[in-house]
Amino acid sequence: MTKRRSWHGLHKQSSPFGFGCWQISGAHDIDGKPHGWGNVDEGEAVEIIQFAMENGITFFDTAQGYNFGKSERILGRAIRDLHQEVVVCTKIPLSLSEISRSQITNEFIRKVEQSLDNLMCSTIDILLLHNPPDDIDWSTFDFHRIEELVESGTIGTFGVSAKGLDGAINAAKHRIGSTIEWAFNLFERRPVEHIFPLIRKNNMNFIARSPLSRGLINTRYVIDNPNFDENDFRSTLPNAWQNWVITQLRSLESRGIDADHIVEYAFNFIRSYSEVTALIPGIKTMNQLKSYISIKNRDARSFNYLKLKDLPKYYPEW
Repeated sequence: MTKRRSWHGLHKQSSPFGFGCWQISGAHDIDGKPHGWGNVDEGEAVEIIQFAMENGITFFDTAQGYNFGKSERILGRAIRDLHQEVVVCTKIPLSLSEISRSQITNEFIRKVEQSLDNLMCSTIDILLLHNPPDDIDWSTFDFHRIEELVESGTIGTFGVSAKGLDGAINAAKHRIGSTIEWAFNLFERRPVEHIFPLIRKNNMNFIARSPLSRGLINTRYVIDNPNFDENDFRSTLPNAWQNWVITQLRSLESRGIDADHIVEYAFNFIRSYSEVTALIPGIKTMNQLKSYISIKNRDARSFNYLKLKDLPKYYPEW
């Protein structure tokens, strides 16, 4: 069984196998472009989350921006009905005014109150600033309003969900709260060199988002090419990047990684790093969840990093 990992700043533990809640927010558009992962039945989404909780998945990552709070509301309903202790992380962006003034305003506090209402809880375990500018000057930023939220018990701890690698490094160097969230997967391995040393030095948490590279690390794509629906935001991702990921994916078999076990290999790669507090694949269907639970419940063997030798560490255009 997978050992639970401790959250700095929370005095809580959870399995490193978390649950990303963007996918269960349903189809929606922002500025005329799809921003979700397709249609979802809300009742089924609640059942999926509760089944995850019943099977040892107790860390859930969401955001106020996922379908205008719908993801938070679905998660809140699932938690309320099951009455089980979990660790909840949500994300709220800074306004342009807050970025320019380098301080939290009443507007942000109202957004926190809205997330509390959506989640139907009295405390948000982890509150992340969602995609602030990578080059924001954290050294001059006034955090006292967020620190007051921690002191009052409104939030447990805070941190940054970064847009780019430079943003994650910037936040980790300045030790913004206790938590950094950024991409980490077989085809985005730069955190090992650039972020994890800072995570260790500053005793921070790291949440690995996009552990399956937007769902492209998938057995089906070893043979078939991806074809996303128009209401799936992935239909808007650059074709060059998608083709690059698929090329790397199909090269794994020549490295001795069986196609039927590629997803398990990808998860085991991430959990082999003690710096990772949780990984958060997006889960949309019960079948996806059951496969994920099966991997979670299997003991991970010693990871063979030699199989990744000479595999590109990241997409060169990013």
